[in-house]
Amino acid sequence: MSKHLRVGMAISMVGFLSVLLMPGMTASPLIPVHARAGVVGMPLSIGNFAGLWGDQPMFSEETLAALTVYLEARGESFAGKLAVAAVIRNRMKLRYQSDGTIKGTVLKPRQFQPWNFKSPHQVRFDLRNKEMRDSLLAWRLVQDGRKIVDGAVLFYNPNLVRTPYWAKVSQKVATIGGHEFYIPSNRQV
Repeated sequence: MSKHLRVGMAISMVGFLSVLLMPGMTASPLIPVHARAGVVGMPLSIGNFAGLWGDQPMFSEETLAALTVYLEARGESFAGKLAVAAVIRNRMKLRYQSDGTIKGTVLKPRQFQPWNFKSPHQVRFDLRNKEMRDSLLAWRLVQDGRKIVDGAVLFYNPNLVRTPYWAKVSQKVATIGGHEFYIPSNRQV
């Protein structure tokens, strides 16, 4: 591979990786220089960034959304990841158990199970992991407003948990992979 081709590939990845960081944020000096230059394959550990949530590490809301999709839909098809991403987007748009922000939606207590017992600084976002890359792509794709789950703001996996009360009184609008998706009976799509 020529030197110019390698440099061009590294430069093109800088734009891709820079969207994972918030404006004005720089990578930690603990990350190797070639990782800070944006070479694909280097893990972006959110533990390497300083303080968006007090003592917790700083990383973009887009990365937080992708991590939530990853943790909720790990092992699901790409369609399953799109569906979970759409639920997060729908909750933000409708302000359903949400303040309209990603952080205020996915970190709200008892709303997204993975964050019930973990905080974001305990999870590593690694672009070498295909499921994490797919989760980020799923999040980005649903931003155009596409209807993946007919406006659903609720979902659960009936193979992993007992049927929650809200599922008994809500309208099921989709089943994708292991998840069932719902809208509350008092809400129109």
